[in-house]
Amino acid sequence: MAQLVPQEIEFADTAPVTAEGAAVVVGTPDEVWAVLVDHPGWPSWFAGVRSCQPTSEPASGVGSTRRVVLVGGSRFEERFVAWDPGKRWAFTVTDMRPAAFRSLVERITIAELVPDRTRVTYRMAFDPKPWLKPVAPLLARAISANLTRAMTSLGRQVAERR
Repeated sequence: MAQLVPQEIEFADTAPVTAEGAAVVVGTPDEVWAVLVDHPGWPSWFAGVRSCQPTSEPASGVGSTRRVVLVGGSRFEERFVAWDPGKRWAFTVTDMRPAAFRSLVERITIAELVPDRTRVTYRMAFDPKPWLKPVAPLLARAISANLTRAMTSLGRQVAERR
């Protein structure tokens, strides 16, 4: 694993590179939240995630941690820096393998549009390692498309749980 420089939630707005995906979900903010905080359930709706497990007690709230493993074997150690039920959460990555970034924050915001319609926005904000900077704009576009697919899939998961 390679240590990253931990950041606070503000980094989601100030990072050198950001990627973002969003979807309107049929469901309430609380229903969306229930899917998001079901860490072991992430592989069922977020393509590419092999496992997502809490690594702290308690498993939720600011300061809690989890480990995410992607299908290709990449691993991320995450620490939550925001936890506002039904509204937003964010984590900073503290360690990752392979180390493509110097810093990384991911933030989800949840906003009720009308009853039973909720916009979910997932932003990934990062400072790439120097060797990755030339392709960072292309990478951000690909990540944005993946995040949009994930939020659409999250919406299907919310519908299945209703």
